[in-house]
Order: sequence, then C-alpha cells, then structure tokens
Amino acid sequence: MTMIPLVIVAAVLTLAPMQSRVAQSWVLWVEAPIGSDQWGIVTISPSRFRAMEECERQAQTLNEFEKTIAKMERMTGDSRDLFTCLPDSVDPRPESALR
Repeated sequence: MTMIPLVIVAAVLTLAPMQSRVAQSWVLWVEAPIGSDQWGIVTISPSRFRAMEECERQAQTLNEFEKTIAKMERMTGDSRDLFTCLPDSVDPRPESALR
C-alpha cells in the first residue's frame, strides 16, 4: 500500500514537463535586418502557432522569399530580414528595448 503514493508522485513528476511543452505556443519573430538585434513580432497573420513545426514552416517560407527578393535586387545577404520561431516564453529583444 505504501508504493501507491510513490507511483502517483512519480507519474505526476513525469507528466508535468510534458504538459507544459504541449501548452507552449510559438511566436514568429523577425530581425530586421539580419545582425541588427532589432526584433519584432511578425505582423502578418498568424504570428503565433500551437506547433513548432507550423511556425518553422512559415519562417522558412518567409526566409526563402527574402532570399528571392535579395537576388532580384542583387543585394548582399546582410541586408535581408531573418524570420525565427521562438517559444512564447522567450523574447529576443535586448533588455534596453523592453523599457
């Protein structure tokens, strides 16, 4: 009978991290231009995703579009924007921008 509480505690401790990952959403950010440390949440719809894979697909599509535009304009790679997915708990902006 004393094993049952230990099993319950072990199950709760095992499932708690999985539940927090499931509830996490992903945000599509843009650094414009690359290397500038100037970040903003993408204003196109949607900018928040439930699944990382959905967000990554959108980021990849936008990054490929940026490369295409840069080639058409014969720009260097440094002048493009970079689209990145981050968990909703992460804000890539420098602390001074948050004040």
